[in-house]
Amino acid sequence: MKRVVLAFAMMMFGLTNAQVKFGINGGFSSAVVSDDFDELTAGYYAGVFTEFGIPGFAKMQPAVNYVKFKDDSYLQIPVIMKFYFLPKVNVQLGPQFAFRLGEVPDTINKTNFGAAVGLGADLFSGLLIEARYAFQLNNAFNSPAAGEKLHFNLFNVGLGLRL
Repeated sequence: MKRVVLAFAMMMFGLTNAQVKFGINGGFSSAVVSDDFDELTAGYYAGVFTEFGIPGFAKMQPAVNYVKFKDDSYLQIPVIMKFYFLPKVNVQLGPQFAFRLGEVPDTINKTNFGAAVGLGADLFSGLLIEARYAFQLNNAFNSPAAGEKLHFNLFNVGLGLRL
């Protein structure tokens, strides 16, 4: 129990000393429909993020993005942990939520829950670049027939600017 309290206290101390940054991001987005890569859909994303953590080690970057594909649009909420293995290069990992906007057939689930992995780099003057792939963990069908699965895996590559 003492270790848990100590770990929590260290984490809170780190967060209170962390620098909080805000920014904007955007770029190319694509959706891979189903697990066998039989349909790719291209689009774009744009949004805002905040970033905080321990400089040089790890940062948390929650964001809210608007994602547009043809006639579909989503509200995407990644909550990404960035682990720096080189001074300006990071590995990204965390949960990602996507909520389908607009009309959706009753057979399709409006909520997408996934796990995202990616790579990023802090360039210069607050500019960052990142590429991330999110695997949908829940079935996109609301009431699937036996063995019927559908996933909307999302790939984003873009630029961000810390303000």
